[in-house]
Amino acid sequence: LNSPTSAIPLPHNDHFLLHRVLHIHSTLRTHSTMSALGIMNPAYSVSRSEILRWVNGLLDLKLAKIEDTASGAVACQVFHCIFPEGVVLSKVNFAARLPHEFTANYKVLQQAFDSIGIEKNIDVQKLIKAKYQDNLEFMQWVKAYFDSFFPDAPPEYDARDERKRATEAYRLTRGGGPRRAAPAPPA
Repeated sequence: LNSPTSAIPLPHNDHFLLHRVLHIHSTLRTHSTMSALGIMNPAYSVSRSEILRWVNGLLDLKLAKIEDTASGAVACQVFHCIFPEGVVLSKVNFAARLPHEFTANYKVLQQAFDSIGIEKNIDVQKLIKAKYQDNLEFMQWVKAYFDSFFPDAPPEYDARDERKRATEAYRLTRGGGPRRAAPAPPA
């Protein structure tokens, strides 16, 4: 793959596809090596504040604590940003507040990992307890994985719109129906 653009036709202005083509070899290595990051890897020295700044910027959120990622929804959306076809975002409960709801979100993420070929088992029982250290280490791994695909700049990704569409689809599949306007007060 000496000249990636010479032999591969690319749609006009498709930066995301070009980035994928350019990183195909590292991607194949990444799936198997990223799950094996040791705790001494520099990825695990990324600070809490840097993780929060990164995830808040990438996903247009306002998380205040690492523990706010315990529901699994943030990790699902980060991986949706990398692999839009691999993570079924409409199955993610962005309003999850209870451990069994967190578990369901991590199940979606684990299924995505399995289908994409990421050899990482998620320790759900640790993460859903919302303990700082466990969630920090997981988010450090998530950031390192993301950075291996997008070392310079993230792709064009409208996180807020993706979340809105996924939340509406989630509500529809759970029998909640579309969100309706509140009735007008009596005159």
